[in-house]
Amino acid sequence: MVGTRIALGVLLLALPLAATQAAAQAVASTPEQGKKVSGSEQEGFQLRMEVRRVPVDVVVTDKLGNAVRGLKKDDFVVKEDKTIQTVLSFDYFDGSVTRYVPQKLPPLPANTFINLPGEQERGPLCVLYYDMVNTKPEDQMTFHKQLLDFVDEAAPGTRIALFVNASGLHLIQGFTSDRALLHAAILSKGPGPHIPDVFLYGENYGREDMGAAASNLQFLAEYLGGIAGRKNLIWLSGKFPLPYGPVFRPITGGDATSKTAEVVRKAFAAMMRSQVAVYPVDVKGVVLWEERSSSPAGDAAGDLSQPNNPSTAPPGGGAGDGTGYASSGVGGAGGLSGYSVTSADQSQEEYIASSTGGHAYYSNNDVSGVMEKAVELGQSYYTLSYEPTNAKFDGSDRRIEVTLANKSGYTLSYRNLYYAVPDDADRTSPKSETPQARFVAAKTTDTLYANIEHGAPMLHDLLFTTHLAGVGAPVLATAEQMAQLEDSPAFFRTRHRDKPLKPLAPVKLQRYLVDYVVIDPQLKALAARGGKPPVLEFAAAAYDADGILLNSTLNQGLASAGSQASGKDGALFRAQQELEAPPGAAWIRLAVRDTVSDRTGTLEVRLPLKPEPVSVAANTSN
Repeated sequence: MVGTRIALGVLLLALPLAATQAAAQAVASTPEQGKKVSGSEQEGFQLRMEVRRVPVDVVVTDKLGNAVRGLKKDDFVVKEDKTIQTVLSFDYFDGSVTRYVPQKLPPLPANTFINLPGEQERGPLCVLYYDMVNTKPEDQMTFHKQLLDFVDEAAPGTRIALFVNASGLHLIQGFTSDRALLHAAILSKGPGPHIPDVFLYGENYGREDMGAAASNLQFLAEYLGGIAGRKNLIWLSGKFPLPYGPVFRPITGGDATSKTAEVVRKAFAAMMRSQVAVYPVDVKGVVLWEERSSSPAGDAAGDLSQPNNPSTAPPGGGAGDGTGYASSGVGGAGGLSGYSVTSADQSQEEYIASSTGGHAYYSNNDVSGVMEKAVELGQSYYTLSYEPTNAKFDGSDRRIEVTLANKSGYTLSYRNLYYAVPDDADRTSPKSETPQARFVAAKTTDTLYANIEHGAPMLHDLLFTTHLAGVGAPVLATAEQMAQLEDSPAFFRTRHRDKPLKPLAPVKLQRYLVDYVVIDPQLKALAARGGKPPVLEFAAAAYDADGILLNSTLNQGLASAGSQASGKDGALFRAQQELEAPPGAAWIRLAVRDTVSDRTGTLEVRLPLKPEPVSVAANTSN
């Protein structure tokens, strides 16, 4: 057995060939972006070829709303802009089947953790996005209990994360299937991110701001990027301020509206890359009185002076008649004069859902019940991909149509719109130079970045235990250490060419020692057969209460655990790693990855650590 010690900022090793190949495979499997192959560079000439894949998740239900299983690849016909596409990949995911059953584990010593959840797991990931900014205070008060009811009655095994948009977008609870943990997170009053009882200041934080709404969706899509599989995003709100559809004709013209349209296109493209389906749930419930307006969405809808053009109708139609125009509600849409705002809202929700592969829910007082339906509807799906015959990615919208050959009586839900945004759309933006933007970009080529993020789901593909210990008292950082911290999101400052930045004032750093013990059964079996020892990568990251990255060992090096001997405690490989956490650290996330197979294990520890006997602390510091 070989122990490997990694000191932060000291060990710098190049990725081995196997890890490079794994990164290339990760790029090839990235939705929409596809595979990138760079040719030789000679005298400044670079040959670059791209092969793109467009993923489509299809939920198929029968007349009773039950999931339809057993369909084959040849049963599906996929068209893009009315042109038949060749389906290249096909799979079925049955979310009703439990994928993990918790094991009964003995009590672990203080500050010792294992990456096995205590609850069962099933189905795709579910994100609750509670948009308090766009929800009236009276609706917030009635919805709070419905949110608790949903969490308490959620199907066992559903992995849920909770975000709230109040004074900014905050992660309240990372992915977990522990309903008690979610319940406590909803009732928490802080410190740290929490859900206010009532949020009164929506006007100050972007109420009905299309650009802000689209930016939040893009952030959520980027947060979920790199995490495998479908993610169902349940958008809980009283308003869903995104531009759409025929009455809201394509937004062009003025600078402000053009920028808003561009933000929306990027958000929809990011959701497609991250395999995110949006389920808008209107928390107002049944509306008995409908406001009226001379325009469908007020001034924010843009210029409505042009006549309606059916050719610009959103795919899949609006709230009932299939044309994209809102059906008659209590008062009816009836054209632009005396337009029903409620009907407009419902058409908007339908458009968001159909454009992302989800389903819209409104005019129902049982909000917790429709949330349960959203989870149930999105848990079983077919996933297909194709290489578009139109290889020009110019930001234009593409319409997708999926049908079943020689089958009838089934309902298909899928993403029927995507924006062909080029890969380098954001590369010229100044924001692309920030640490957060580089982190998001790295997630498309390296799965470790996605899995080390705060609140990401716990992975147990590769099993390990770890003991985490604080070593000594916090010590004032050196100038070199502060220079390293400047490139983390928490300490980053915008650089100006004509004005050099002053050095950061030193902060006190708490040193943590992470003792990894890999107990993975597959690696043990490989060692027993005399197979080639794996190259294991160990990573640690510290986050503050808002989930902002403070410091990490990413890109600091690899540890090659080459011994095939098992220890008495069942350990196959051991490694030790140091992490220096700045003030405000609230979480430490750990990951172990086999760079050959890309199998990964992760877990997350909430600080502060529990007190330990002096003898234990003394042994860890040696």
